Amino acid sequence: MKYKESINKYVGGIKYLLPSVFLLLAVGCTYKSGKNQLYGSWITEGYGKKAQEIKGFTLGRNGLASTINNPRFHYETWKRDGNLLIICGKEIKDTCFFPLIDTFYIKEVTEKNLVIVNSGNEIKCIKEQ
Repeated sequence: MKYKESINKYVGGIKYLLPSVFLLLAVGCTYKSGKNQLYGSWITEGYGKKAQEIKGFTLGRNGLASTINNPRFHYETWKRDGNLLIICGKEIKDTCFFPLIDTFYIKEVTEKNLVIVNSGNEIKCIKEQ
């Protein structure tokens, strides 16, 4: 009898715990969804009057990254860690390739605008349509 009572108390306690678990999952999924806004091609403001002047980068859903009109850098992968955008690839100097990890602080991200900071420099980007 005591065994049956303790199981009933255990099962009864779980039903009060489940709403908390669902709330945590919802908050976690909402936090992660900010990553969705980063997908796509971003170009720096102030460029774009001529196609060859457009510079920026593309962040793919699969974690792959690439640069736009920037022969000095070759982005390969990216990830978001909280408010940090981390892009990995290679820097090209002369004919040599050097490992590159660019870390940007995400100051603001919306569906159309991205403001990132790297080494104290604020970079304003707009999403390419």
